[in-house]
Amino acid sequence: MKKIKTTYLLIVAFTMTLLVMACQKDAIIDGGLSNEKVDMTTYDFLKSHYTKRFDTTLMIIDKAGMKDLINSPGTFFVPNNFTITNYLNAKREQARKKDERLNYTLDSLFKFFTPKMLRDSMGIYFFPQRIVRGDLNATGTAFQTSVPGEKLDVSLEVVNQYTVDGVITNRPEYIYLNKILGAKDILKDGAKVDPSGDVKLKDIKGLCQTTGIITNTGVVHVLANNHIWSFKQ
Repeated sequence: MKKIKTTYLLIVAFTMTLLVMACQKDAIIDGGLSNEKVDMTTYDFLKSHYTKRFDTTLMIIDKAGMKDLINSPGTFFVPNNFTITNYLNAKREQARKKDERLNYTLDSLFKFFTPKMLRDSMGIYFFPQRIVRGDLNATGTAFQTSVPGEKLDVSLEVVNQYTVDGVITNRPEYIYLNKILGAKDILKDGAKVDPSGDVKLKDIKGLCQTTGIITNTGVVHVLANNHIWSFKQ
């Protein structure tokens, strides 16, 4: 009987040791707390990203001669490769309404867009100001972009996600980059609509999927993959 108890205690002790080792391993694997600061310029940060998800964005920046602008003090809401592809797909669908054989690729963009047109289209995502969470609210604030006369609205909004009753009660807050069409949308019957009631004037909201990256030259917020470059509808 004593031998059985001893064996049982050894098994329990071994199991507990495995659990502790597993917990320690998990703590190592998760990478610890994230660090928002990167020791490089904004351009180099985008260029060095391990997934290469900004390569197409950088091609446009290079064609437009915007490297110095991107590396100047301010805030860059980065449209990644997916957002450029979404734009090309939208242009292709638009072209095929006239002729189903037509296509629209990145080569088409560089063929029809002058460097100035590229600068204007990409320049709306760069702001001379430093824009961080502490500057924002749910109502939204208009900020001047690097393109004269072009302002975009930036908001910090609470969303009903990732909550667990009695466990996780704080709802996350997301940064949005918004293009105001007509007058700014208002909340009506639980949904946001244009004050005029015209559905075509509903503001275009761009969710940021990564925010608050601090480079040696500025602030970087990355737009979500479903955004369409230049806010094309």
